[in-house]
Amino acid sequence: MLISDFLGILLVLMVIQVIGTHLQVKQYRKSVSKLHKLGNVGVGAKRNRIAGGNIVIIACKGDGTITGGEEMKGLTIFTTFKEIEGIIGKNIYDLKREYAADAKKYKAHVQAIEALENRLKNDSGGEKS
Repeated sequence: MLISDFLGILLVLMVIQVIGTHLQVKQYRKSVSKLHKLGNVGVGAKRNRIAGGNIVIIACKGDGTITGGEEMKGLTIFTTFKEIEGIIGKNIYDLKREYAADAKKYKAHVQAIEALENRLKNDSGGEKS
């Protein structure tokens, strides 16, 4: 009976994990789709087993002006994407320099900005906008 109880609990936990993962993927897709309507999209992620990680999605125009940004951070399946305050209207190149001062804290942000830089560079034939 002890083993069957353990297996039952394990099965319930696995089902909760699958449901939580499905919900987070659904939120991710929704956020990417919403921000993609605002321009080019860059995504960055930072993983941390102890303090929780984060996923950053930033959108910008062809000239590098940020049109939107969202971040999901935390450990649990209950975390959601929230708007990144104070970045709309800034330039990705300026924001990258700002984040360089605390690169460890803003690792996911920098990755998203670098993805945007690469996207803009490829779209413009190798020239920086």
